Amino acid sequence: MHAPINYFSQFVVKPDHVFEGLQKDLEWQRRGSTPRSEYYVNLLGPIPYTYGVGAGVREYLPQSSHPYIDEMFTDLQKITGVEFDVCFLNRYHNQSDHLGWHADDSPEMDDARPIAIVSLGVSREIWFRDNSELKVEKLKLEHGSLCLMKPGMQDTHQHRIPKAGFLCGERISLTFRGYVG
Repeated sequence: MHAPINYFSQFVVKPDHVFEGLQKDLEWQRRGSTPRSEYYVNLLGPIPYTYGVGAGVREYLPQSSHPYIDEMFTDLQKITGVEFDVCFLNRYHNQSDHLGWHADDSPEMDDARPIAIVSLGVSREIWFRDNSELKVEKLKLEHGSLCLMKPGMQDTHQHRIPKAGFLCGERISLTFRGYVG
């Protein structure tokens, strides 16, 4: 893989338990035609986050964290030596839920820190493409895995979670980032 990432297949201890807890304990939001449910946590306080552009722009107010999310914040800091401030969760209910091509490059997020994606539930692919070559690379995100996108990657690459080409159950993705305001 040429995309600037590191992949760890067994990051979460007891991933079934964590998946079920997040699935039932969080107050998931599904807005309009967004093809997934979402949940946003900001450890720095009640700071809103704006995502998207044009007609797709949405503002999120932070919701309460969860012990499993807090544990992942701690574990990620131990592994990376980096402090993460926010976690944005996406819940893909079935094979039709997806996330289009994008870079996590909003000005509120710190591009000097890595972005950590923790995946729970059904294995789904994440696709990466270099901004200049547009060559697509694919990686299967397994239940309990961690995909670490290196600092600066959002300037050079885009990524997406495509619709699955098979019938499948749920997946929860937790994306941890640094916040700069």
